[in-house]
Amino acid sequence: MLLPLWWLISTLVPSTLGDSSSSSDFSSDPIIALEKRGITINRLNEIALGLTDRNGCFCSLACDALAGTLGGDKISVPGQEAYANSRARFWSLQQSSTKPKCFVHPSDAEDVSIAILISRATECPFAIKGAGHTAFKGASNSHGGITIDFVQMNQVIPSEDRKSVAIGPGNTWFDVYSVLENFNLTMVGGRTATVGVSGLTLGGGISFFSGQYGWTCDNIINYEVVLASGEILTVDANTNTDLFWALRGGGGGNFGIVTQFVANTFEQGLMWGGFLAWEMHSSKTALVNAMINYAKMEDPKSALILSFSYVQQYQMWVASLILDHPDPRPLGSHPEVFDELFNVENIFLDTTRTTSHSNLTIEIANTTPPDLRQSYWTVTTRLDKQLAFDISTIFEEEMEVIRDFKGCLPALVYQVITTPQLKAMTRNGGNALGIGGGEGPLMLINLAVMWALASDDGAVLTGLYNVISRIETIAQQRGLDHPFLYVNYASQFQDPLASYGAENKARLVKISKKYDPEGVFQKLNPGYFKFDGAPMQWQ
Repeated sequence: MLLPLWWLISTLVPSTLGDSSSSSDFSSDPIIALEKRGITINRLNEIALGLTDRNGCFCSLACDALAGTLGGDKISVPGQEAYANSRARFWSLQQSSTKPKCFVHPSDAEDVSIAILISRATECPFAIKGAGHTAFKGASNSHGGITIDFVQMNQVIPSEDRKSVAIGPGNTWFDVYSVLENFNLTMVGGRTATVGVSGLTLGGGISFFSGQYGWTCDNIINYEVVLASGEILTVDANTNTDLFWALRGGGGGNFGIVTQFVANTFEQGLMWGGFLAWEMHSSKTALVNAMINYAKMEDPKSALILSFSYVQQYQMWVASLILDHPDPRPLGSHPEVFDELFNVENIFLDTTRTTSHSNLTIEIANTTPPDLRQSYWTVTTRLDKQLAFDISTIFEEEMEVIRDFKGCLPALVYQVITTPQLKAMTRNGGNALGIGGGEGPLMLINLAVMWALASDDGAVLTGLYNVISRIETIAQQRGLDHPFLYVNYASQFQDPLASYGAENKARLVKISKKYDPEGVFQKLNPGYFKFDGAPMQWQ
């Protein structure tokens, strides 16, 4: 709980916050930067002068200082309803079981700036939570530290000319699409309703519309960013252009904290899409063949996701497709590009129809429920039919050990990074991912497993590690390997930033050092993907 009021009064002496309209003169010393805003915290001065023992961090002090500076309604601590609600909003149990010293609930970039400065002054680690959809522990929730929860920064404001939208970092994609649909607009964004705008966008962001417009990061017009110094920048193609490039796929938590995205929008009414499903073993050959043939068509408007998963309820392996197309269709019909898929016999589920963009994302979200343990892993290869078959065999073999664990649902997901997608990534100066404009198509593999019990963690993670290792081995042996690791699907044991290529990584590191010369985001924000390798080493 927060320390007594008498202690706060004696140690925290706030005055009216200074005008933050210009932050370019902020000192690198966080205490000086706070004082320039009229914020004086006596205990911090004692720490800086060596009058207080510095052993360990001062996270209790940080949380109390934040409450005294920002107001108690913007800070929550254990025992409060707002604290419990913030923990409950994480997707995976690994994240929701993590207990920060406090949550900060900022309402604007100024609040975020103050939170970063107080974190630095107290050396209290912090994490950044948009919607909290990353699977592994610590990615966006700080154990014993400060977690900045953007739940209150959820504005979605279309521009008057209907060409763009300003989005707060606390939104999910359902939030965004629901607003835009009122104007017959949409944008290039996530495909799952409950996924957050921030994480997906900063990691690249595959969309139903990526064949036409590239990934989500390729469609951002500008960012509002809070640096480690407390400075608040506007970043676009003409201002801070190096940082603009880095934020386009370079991942979150290495350069600053994005507090607003402005993205391109376009006209879109109802669209066509949904699920198809079969028993896997009788349909796998036809479906993999159809996926390969689909990729060769290079149709920029359509989207396809193929999955093989084990469903305990039916004690069977199921093959499923998610299909999408921006053009509506009469009930019972489908776009011609999907003819071969609809000709695969014995479909037992067909939800395809004309509906809204947001409804299609809800349908996908329903397949990835919260409150379970989760793990994502990824690998990319050249598109190859026999390799796709062999990957499915490897996955089925390795999942045999774990598939009947309580609550377990293992899924192998194939997505084609099509040639039109790769070409569209070059728009607006390109992105940091290292694949834009390159040779394609590529086969992006996502291993996604959910399960119930922490006691099964070791077996689940070992099975997934084995799948990735075996895929990498056979792909290399056949000359079909590719270095790219999609950061939004990567596990805590993988290093996606290195997969962007030596030149791009070196450029990202240089930009990070320019905007964060003291390495604050490398040291105090340690949970997500950094430049020194994977968050955890496999043992």
